[in-house]
Amino acid sequence: MKKSDIEARIKELKAQIAHHDKLYHQLAIPEISDYEYDMLLRELQSLQQELGLEDEQTVGIDLSADSKTIDHKQRMYSLDNAYSIQELQNFYTKITAEVNEKTQWSVELKIDGFGINLYYENGELQYALSRGDGVSGEVITANISAVQGVPQRIPFKGQIEIRGEVYICVDDFLKINAERAENEEKTFANPRNAAAGSIKLKDLEEVKKRHLKAVLYAVGFADPMPVESQTELLYWLKEQGFSVAEHHVKASTFAEIEDFCRLWEEQRYTLPFEIDGTVVKIDDFVLQKRFGYTSKSPKWAIAYKFKPEEKETILREVQFQVGRTGAVTPVAILEPVYISGSTVTRATLHNEDEIRRLDLHISDTVRIVKSGEIIPKIITVNAYKRVADAPEVSFPTACPVCGNTLHKDEDGAIHYCPNAMCPAQVQRKIEHFASKDAMDIVGLGEAMVKTLLDKGLISEIADIYRLDFDQVASIEGYGSKSAENLQNAIEASKSRNLDRVIFALGIRHVGKVTASTLANHFGSMEALCKADAESLLNIPDVGPRVSDSILTFFSQEPNLKLIKELDEHGLTMQLQVSDKPQPLAGLNFLITGTLDNFGRKEMESMIKERGGNILSSVGKQLNYLIVGEKPGSKLAKAEKLGSVKIINEQEALGLMGIE
Repeated sequence: MKKSDIEARIKELKAQIAHHDKLYHQLAIPEISDYEYDMLLRELQSLQQELGLEDEQTVGIDLSADSKTIDHKQRMYSLDNAYSIQELQNFYTKITAEVNEKTQWSVELKIDGFGINLYYENGELQYALSRGDGVSGEVITANISAVQGVPQRIPFKGQIEIRGEVYICVDDFLKINAERAENEEKTFANPRNAAAGSIKLKDLEEVKKRHLKAVLYAVGFADPMPVESQTELLYWLKEQGFSVAEHHVKASTFAEIEDFCRLWEEQRYTLPFEIDGTVVKIDDFVLQKRFGYTSKSPKWAIAYKFKPEEKETILREVQFQVGRTGAVTPVAILEPVYISGSTVTRATLHNEDEIRRLDLHISDTVRIVKSGEIIPKIITVNAYKRVADAPEVSFPTACPVCGNTLHKDEDGAIHYCPNAMCPAQVQRKIEHFASKDAMDIVGLGEAMVKTLLDKGLISEIADIYRLDFDQVASIEGYGSKSAENLQNAIEASKSRNLDRVIFALGIRHVGKVTASTLANHFGSMEALCKADAESLLNIPDVGPRVSDSILTFFSQEPNLKLIKELDEHGLTMQLQVSDKPQPLAGLNFLITGTLDNFGRKEMESMIKERGGNILSSVGKQLNYLIVGEKPGSKLAKAEKLGSVKIINEQEALGLMGIE
């Protein structure tokens, strides 16, 4: 290659790496595997060496915008990677050649998680940080209390940084993704990204639902240093109350290192959590210090990365599935193939852009990989094996179930069916309508909804209020008492306030908080139906995406028909104002941190009963931020904004007139 060509490729590689760094470390939505990323790095390093340039690569940065940071007392580095036993042996040989005495090694599992740094002083956790840019980390102290395996107090009374990973077990990850898919939210690519997204959530209660765990394995700054080797450290950490990886060995020869690596490359799918390799370290801390660091990595340690398994199979068809809010998702139906511990027959294709990127045709030979070793993903198509006249996969323009013209999100990524009465959406819409946060119809869960639909007793939401309860009582295994209970629950749902009815409609992008805001602003369903874009965009928490979704929903005749029928059945279509005084009328509130005497939902209900609104984020429309113990980043944003009044729990009660 000419020098100019090499320089152009270096520039291109740097741009690609910066792009993928942001996706992986900051946004938690990686587009490529760790292996593909490392191959880009290696190509860049090779070309830089060819021109005699220094390697400028640094550790990835996971800092969020406007996040609060604290400097690490000792820098956090990234590990160099080996993708073959030969590369691992080269590392081993280089180290042993420089050491006269026999070297001892610690070999551990590499859990695929999100790096953390915990600082303790006098036995108390002072703060918890992400790795950040290696020099300083983002403060995540408020959420670390929800992570299993991280004690708030330890017996050690010195100053010490304890380092490790936050991770999510495979079963919990699958449940989270299933729930997100059900709500038609973007699913996580793998457990590591789920952990990274979860540990930075603003709502501690939501963090607790993610079942985060931690494994601790390293020490940064320490005064005094409690142990002299990595093996001793792992046992010491366990004595202090930290969770550590149970599988690790102390090795004296390369054969012992290789045996451990090969064993876990074969058995990685037997673990309840994801590992993406093993970590090999010089055991002795004095010897580690002697070898030191490069600008990016310790010279005394290396990660042996397991290469993701790839397999070829045949694309049989592409199905287009319609979810509760009408989002249409393409799913690849594959010739069964065994990969990474299980047989795969389906793979998500995400959206139209992904289909176009792959240039998919029916009967194509496709190469698949399990993203994060869990979610099947098509990575390439072998066009040379394409059969003659293979039909191209194209995204439908009409709903595959009801035939309505599909709409696109404002960013053009997601197609959705706007027809609320689309049969594919009906069951999930009815389940959502009857759910606890909506109309709260006890007894009308997933199984009962399916039974009623299968027996033809209901076919749409409004049919709930036309049910023949004698027929319900005749359902096998149900009976008159159960039918009576269901009838009472349905009757009780008619008294739910307007915000619950708005939320129950399942309008795309309208959650509980936004539904409450809309109800308080418009005061009636009729006024909301007639709202235009200008009036919607003037409401706190309503941006262009939500506004467009509301306008689209109320432009559909089937949706207006549903609202009319619900009104005729006696559901609440006017905002029911509490008989309590309304001292907070027109004021907007937000809560951060843990309150002393009230749960967050309880406090929010008290505010709404007295005329106040609850916003979902800090902005110019926010009047009061109620701050409890261990507040999140909302506090810093409010302080920076300057216009928000920051109050505590007692001051909030005072505004409500509660002593």
